[in-house]
Amino acid sequence: MKGQVMARGLGGFVLVFAVLAALALWREDLGLPIFYLVLASTALFWIAQATSWNVLSGYSGYFSFGQGAFVGVGAYTTAVLGGRHGVDFYLTVPVAAVFSALLALLVGGLAFRLRSFRGEIFALLTLAVPFILAALARVNSEIDGGQGVVVPVAEYPEWLAQFQDFLYLLNLIVAVAAVAAAFAIQHTRFGWALASIRDAEDVAEGLGVATFRYKMQAIAVTGLIGGAAGSLFALQIGFVTVESVFGLTIPLFVIVMSVLGGRTHWVGPVLGAVVIVLIQDRLSASGFEGWNLIVLGAILAVLVVVAPDGLQARLWRRPWQAALALVVVTGVLAVVDSWGGPLDWFVSGVLAAVAVVLWPGRAPTPVERRPPTAAAADPVETEADAVVPGPVPAQAEPGEVLVECREVAKSFGGVRALDGVSLRIRAGELVGLVGPNGSGKTTLVNLLSGALRPTSGSIEVAGRDIVGLAPHRIAHVGVSRTHQIPKPFESMTVRDNVAMAIMFGRSPRPLGPAREEAEACLDVVHLRHLADARPAEINLHERQLLEMARAIATKPKVLLLDEALAGLNPAEIDAAVAVVRRIHATGITIVIVEHLLRVVNQLATRVVVLNQGALLADGDPRTVMNDPDVIRAYLGRHAHARGT
Repeated sequence: MKGQVMARGLGGFVLVFAVLAALALWREDLGLPIFYLVLASTALFWIAQATSWNVLSGYSGYFSFGQGAFVGVGAYTTAVLGGRHGVDFYLTVPVAAVFSALLALLVGGLAFRLRSFRGEIFALLTLAVPFILAALARVNSEIDGGQGVVVPVAEYPEWLAQFQDFLYLLNLIVAVAAVAAAFAIQHTRFGWALASIRDAEDVAEGLGVATFRYKMQAIAVTGLIGGAAGSLFALQIGFVTVESVFGLTIPLFVIVMSVLGGRTHWVGPVLGAVVIVLIQDRLSASGFEGWNLIVLGAILAVLVVVAPDGLQARLWRRPWQAALALVVVTGVLAVVDSWGGPLDWFVSGVLAAVAVVLWPGRAPTPVERRPPTAAAADPVETEADAVVPGPVPAQAEPGEVLVECREVAKSFGGVRALDGVSLRIRAGELVGLVGPNGSGKTTLVNLLSGALRPTSGSIEVAGRDIVGLAPHRIAHVGVSRTHQIPKPFESMTVRDNVAMAIMFGRSPRPLGPAREEAEACLDVVHLRHLADARPAEINLHERQLLEMARAIATKPKVLLLDEALAGLNPAEIDAAVAVVRRIHATGITIVIVEHLLRVVNQLATRVVVLNQGALLADGDPRTVMNDPDVIRAYLGRHAHARGT
């Protein structure tokens, strides 16, 4: 099914390219004025640039102001090689694309290796890049030297009537290739990985997504497309200057276009670019060219308030209403013929369609909350519930040491969160990890999952040293976890949240089989009736259960439940306890961090107590819970004095 969608989609791009290319090949026969091809060339350039930006900043959520850097490198590569060294234009285009991709990889290698380079910090870094390149171009006479560079007109086939026909075809090739690449990315594991990074990067990494690799691939694609389109831009403007390529105009425009169209879908940048280019052109034709930036700023401000999800998502909800508005307004103006020309009428129709799409309406109907089956509604464990549907992950021999921590310590500045903790967890155990607040429980969970690295000591899982491994590699070793505060992928359904873990887990599966297998995991936690819901539509208890379903979908050897019952009422706690028992019955070793001692007593085969970063007690629940030192540390001296 997925292959058919991809084949049909790419076939559609070939058809679109053939139809649009025909406009240049038979323009004179069709009686099409050259002006329309010039306008189309401009739109195609911006479609390529907005799509380029969106692959990184839309799909993965890493907001960039550095698009001008990729355009500038592409433009100057063609200008310098062609204008000063006589290199054939057709050779400069791939060189420009490669140079821009290398710059992108350099920026990505710096930013993505440092986890602190996210959000506004990443945006500021990318903003600095074009300014640095602009300064280098100005001071280096081999590049620009402040004089600008003339780009010679490239030779083009004789069967094309004019140079503008040739330029249109070149922009068409790059734009269609860019949009086709964005389409392909969105419909592959690549796109799912980027979507998970946008929604919750740390969670994605812990589920097995190699986030650094996918981000590097995304920024390389962004640079490649940006550089190729920048090379054509140099040919289009004929004279490359620092101000024309390294300024803020290009990043501002691509951001507005992508936000207007919608950043999470490949169609979004296309819609945004077409609308903005048409508005710009009509403003210029009407003598309001100086209002361009004012109009762009106003559009961006309105979108943030009215339609933060962009035109694409809303157009998909009202396609026929938008099409009707476009046809009616354009048709009426053409029939009346009392104002403007065909392009004015069409742009008016487009604006009417945009207004219809953005007009406030009823919110999308939420997924019907069908009551779960009788088995799902009953928290009491049954024999059938004790088995997780689908294949059960291979486990170590019962009793074999699965996790071993030796003298593990972790310091945060002068604070020692863990101090020489040594611990063994055997296959098949359900270990309760307890202790007062600040005792180091969550720190130990973070060390076991790879979210943190120990200051000293060693940690082995299934005989493999995991210290220094990236979290996604630790997930593939067999460690999975939940979080104190649920972190679902908000843009995905409940089913796809779980399918993501299967697609990138220890036994990766394609999307179709992963969705089928996800149903079995949702059955375990009794959420199958909400498979089509979005995380925003389910309550806290259901989100906690979703965390568990997603965690077991990776087929872990060790499952870390970090306060998975926090904030639940007594009935929900009992239901969650039954779910944990069912998961444990499959042979998965569980470490549960929990403050509710009655839950620990109900579930744990063994209890480990931490206090002030050190191991205080370790043994069977009854013995540990009656240990005077544990009572004193956990419940306080007064409770101990009363014999509690």
